[in-house]
Amino acid sequence: MKSYILEKVGKLPLPVNNLLMGLNAFPRLIYGNKYSSLFHLGRKEGEYNNDSDLISMVNYCIENVPFYRNYRKISTRQEFEEQFTFIDKDTVSNNFEQFISISSDLSNYEIVTTGGTSGNPLKLYVPKDRYIVELSTMHRMWSRVGFNHHVRGVIRNKRLAPDVDYIINPITKEVIFDGFRLNSEYYRVIYNVLKKMGIAFIHAYPSNAYEFSRFLYDNKLDVSFINSFLSGSENIYSYQKEFIRDKLGIDFYNWYGHSEKLVLGGYCEHSDVYHIEPRYGYFELINQDGKPIETVGETGEIVGTTLNNWGMPLIRYKTDDYAEYVGDFCTSCGRRLPLIKNIKGRWSGSVIYGADGTTTTTTALNFHDDLYLYISGIQYVQREKGKLEILVMKGMGFKDEHDRRLYQYYKSKFSENTIIEIKYVNQLIKKPNGKFVELISEVDDENNH
Repeated sequence: MKSYILEKVGKLPLPVNNLLMGLNAFPRLIYGNKYSSLFHLGRKEGEYNNDSDLISMVNYCIENVPFYRNYRKISTRQEFEEQFTFIDKDTVSNNFEQFISISSDLSNYEIVTTGGTSGNPLKLYVPKDRYIVELSTMHRMWSRVGFNHHVRGVIRNKRLAPDVDYIINPITKEVIFDGFRLNSEYYRVIYNVLKKMGIAFIHAYPSNAYEFSRFLYDNKLDVSFINSFLSGSENIYSYQKEFIRDKLGIDFYNWYGHSEKLVLGGYCEHSDVYHIEPRYGYFELINQDGKPIETVGETGEIVGTTLNNWGMPLIRYKTDDYAEYVGDFCTSCGRRLPLIKNIKGRWSGSVIYGADGTTTTTTALNFHDDLYLYISGIQYVQREKGKLEILVMKGMGFKDEHDRRLYQYYKSKFSENTIIEIKYVNQLIKKPNGKFVELISEVDDENNH
């Protein structure tokens, strides 16, 4: 088995990496005072009001960002809502230069691109030290499930050389595995490394966490040393977290964030309600008319305004992500901040079309019996209306009767002429960045955009 530290740090033997990670016990020494101050400020988010941060950023933009020059300065949140219109990815792409602050030193920034639902990536300037705000917020959220600058196993979007099982970054305290080489043989390697090193927190995409958990469960492996899966960056489905919690007894903590880095939030320690972090960005949830949602149970689009990127600020940016409004005060933990649940990215992306033109969603296809116990993963592929491919990874104990039940179940969900084809695979399809999508759809429809 080979182990290498990340290329930027240099190659070191495993005992040296372990020593460095052990010495790296105080994040302030690694990330600086800014990390520490933001982390401790985050502990007071139950009383934290970011209106003054919002007003400062907005008035700065009016003075320094050409796109906002025609706006009037504000002194209240109400003036902000009345005056500023919404923007989206196309607005920024078509006016890129106009969003760059004239007073910022761009040598302190770098250009990144984000994935786009239309296939056209968005280009942004972001601070080079953005990780300080990101990590301080993320670490504080993870502390809700006991994380305290622990070593993490990471199963996400890193692709390693075929003869390298994992790499180590002692700065971030990560043992990073290949997020694309996910099969039973490699899962065994991951497990052995995690157990040998006593790694209690696993940072993974939800799909990777679920598939790895199926391997652990099917092989009856000891998981007593694992505290929690730290999950994000994909839609999360109830069967995934229920299996991890109920079958393995492992905690599952999920968070929401996006590449533009305007909104970040994670589960409450007492429930699966997302608590949006007010010091990270300014959050809004709007209906189709652009009005703020204040009714519990209503679903709307997530809108974010940056509070940290002074070089290329985005104000009232529509994310194309949607969520259900829960409230602004959590009675379980006592924090006063925006509360949402049932987050869906590209909610139209979950629509499947039957042969008769009717639609259903992937959510409506969820099982409510024991079939999930015998399946390690499911993915839907629709290339044309009326035809659906279902990719299935067999789990331990899968038998012919489960094949029949699957087919009968899916046939019952669609019109008679809909063609259902179940294909058994060893791996599900991942995007180039390693993320999993439950539905891969090539259907072009005016209502599916």
